[in-house]
Amino acid sequence: MLVKAVILAAGKGTRLRPLTYGIPKPLLPVKGVPVIDWVIRNVLTCKEIDEIFVAIPGTTNEEFYERVLSHTHGICVDSYLRNLEYGCKISTVPTPQRETAGDLKYLLEEVNCKKGTIVVAYGDNLTHVDLSKMLDYHRKCVKEIGIVSTVMLFEVPEKDVSRFGIAKIKKLNEYDIVESFVEKPEKSESRLANAGFYFIELDNAYDLLSKEKAKVEQSLFPLLAKQNKLAGFISKIPFWIDIGTIEAYEEANKLVHENLIIPPSVGNKNGV
Repeated sequence: MLVKAVILAAGKGTRLRPLTYGIPKPLLPVKGVPVIDWVIRNVLTCKEIDEIFVAIPGTTNEEFYERVLSHTHGICVDSYLRNLEYGCKISTVPTPQRETAGDLKYLLEEVNCKKGTIVVAYGDNLTHVDLSKMLDYHRKCVKEIGIVSTVMLFEVPEKDVSRFGIAKIKKLNEYDIVESFVEKPEKSESRLANAGFYFIELDNAYDLLSKEKAKVEQSLFPLLAKQNKLAGFISKIPFWIDIGTIEAYEEANKLVHENLIIPPSVGNKNGV
């Protein structure tokens, strides 16, 4: 069965200003390759994905200047994606910027996607993952123990746990199940962090997603964890960088220019 992908890329990038006054966060280049390309290449490691929906900045209820800036950013991301070819259909959906859960629910309503399997990816993380292996694991968990969602986890240093959503894991049969999920805890015995990729079975989760401004990590994940319905796919990721701040963005460019991490190719009209 084919899988739909959702990339949540509608954030304002306020911590990256003044850069994002002129350039939308998803289009900020890292060694000449916009961040959105890094994310799309990771999504396409799952060969069963037949369509990608990208949440882009849409209308907000803020003052005039911020509304215009948001609208302009959305147009820029849409134009960029329309003029490239990735070997997979990509559509953009302007969203109201209601955090991850609110934007995800809004997008799913707009494209009338309420059933089946989706994979969700965050549009501001530089990393390299294999979603095909994760999908195989997710499907086994669905079949064997009836989970609803699987989140990719990776181990972070103890000093960094307060920057992430942190999962505490237990074993159910031979599978890793999330016992609890806490967003940005001050301290934690676990160091397994959310990598920003998760599969969801919409048949069982669609009605649980909030329409209001809320994060998946603070709404859906804790709810599923209490019901033993959230699996954890623990992965050894070679690198992971959230470019949410100027400092992190500078560090990403430094690492890629030193050839410590390698950027993906960019889609083009002649094929991938």
